[in-house]
Amino acid sequence: MKRISAAQAVGLFMLTLGMIERPLPVMAQRVTTWEQFYFPASHNWVFRNHYAAADRLFNAFDYGHAILYERLWREPDGPVDRLEVEEYEFLTGSLLRNPPRLPLEEAAIAVTYSQLAPEARQIFEWAHLLHRQIYDVLADERLLMEDKDAAVAELLQWYQSRPDLALSSVPKSMDAMDGHPYSLAFRQRYPKFNGLIWAYHWMQIGLYEPLLVGTDVAARAAGVSASVSRFWQMLESPVASMPHLMPMASGIAPVFAGRYPEAAIIFDNLHMMHDVISDILVSETVPRAEKRAEILRAADLFRSDEAWAVSVESWLRMGQEMGPHNMGGSASGLLTDPPLPTVPYGASMAGMDHGQGTPDHDSMHHTPDLPPSTPSVPETEPAPPHQH
Repeated sequence: MKRISAAQAVGLFMLTLGMIERPLPVMAQRVTTWEQFYFPASHNWVFRNHYAAADRLFNAFDYGHAILYERLWREPDGPVDRLEVEEYEFLTGSLLRNPPRLPLEEAAIAVTYSQLAPEARQIFEWAHLLHRQIYDVLADERLLMEDKDAAVAELLQWYQSRPDLALSSVPKSMDAMDGHPYSLAFRQRYPKFNGLIWAYHWMQIGLYEPLLVGTDVAARAAGVSASVSRFWQMLESPVASMPHLMPMASGIAPVFAGRYPEAAIIFDNLHMMHDVISDILVSETVPRAEKRAEILRAADLFRSDEAWAVSVESWLRMGQEMGPHNMGGSASGLLTDPPLPTVPYGASMAGMDHGQGTPDHDSMHHTPDLPPSTPSVPETEPAPPHQH
C-alpha cells in the first residue's frame, strides 16, 4: 500500500470532511469582520526563508488548533480518545514530523466551528499574522536593531488599526483564564492535547528569544534550533514533560517581553483566549445553545483594556513568580536537561496575588466557585487600541 505524507493526509481529511459531512446548523448571525493580510514590507517571509523547519511547524500548529475546535464543537459527546489518542498521535507522530510547507486555511479544517464563531477565528488569525511578521522582522539580517524596533512598532500600529480583531496590549490577571465557572474543563478532560497546545505556545513565544539574544547569525540559528529541540523534548513523556502552566512571555522570553512588552502582552492574551474557548466548548456548565454568546463575551474580554487589567509591572512579576520551570523553561540559555515543575499539571492560577506569587498548594487543584457576575465588558463598542 502506498504511503502518503502528512500534508496529503491533511488534504484528504479536508476533502472528505467536505464530501461526507454537512455543516451543523448554527443560529442566525450577522458578521461584520473581514479578512486582512500581511502589512506590506520587505521583511515579509524572511523567517520562512531562513528558518524553514521552524516555520513549517507553525503550519502544523494551525491544523492542531483548528481540528481541536472542530472536534469539540462537532462532537461534544465524542470519545476522549478521539483527541487524546487519534488526533494527538496523528499530530505528534506524522504531521509535526512532516509539516505542510505553507500555512493551512483553518476555516477549511474547522468548518462548523468557523460557522459558530467566525469572529473569534479571525481574532486568532489576525494575532497569528502579527506573530509571523515579528519573526520576519527579527530574522531579517539586513535590519539594524533600531530598524527592527521601528518595524515592530509599525506592525503593532497596523495590528491595532483593527479594533474589531486586535487583542488588548494591557495585561490581564490569571482570573481572566482560570477564574470562570467553566475554567480548567479542557485541560482536565484532555490533558495530553492541552499539553500539546501549551508546548505550541511555548515555542511560538520562545522562538523570539534566540533571535534577540544571539550575537551573530550562527548564534541565532543555533538558538532557534535549540528551541525547536526543546519543543520536541516536551512531547517525550506526556504529560510529565509538558508545560504544567500556560507559558507566559514574561517568564519564558524575558528579553522579548522587556523589549516589546505590547507585543508580548498581546500574545499572552491570545494564548489565554485559546484556553478559554477550549474550556467553553468542553464545559457542561455552558449549554450548547449559549456557547457562541460565551465565546463572543470572551472575545470582548480579551479585546478590552479594562477587564481584569493588571499593571505591566505585575505582569512581569507574574511570569517569574509562577516559575519559568513550570511553563517549559526559559528560552534564554536553554539547558540540556528539561526543567522540573513544582506545581501540579494544569494547576489553576485563579485568585493569584500578583504581588505575592502563586496561590497556596491547595488552591491550585480546583477552580474557585465564582458568581455569574464575574467582571465583564459592557455591551458597547470595543475599547480603542492601547496607545503607545
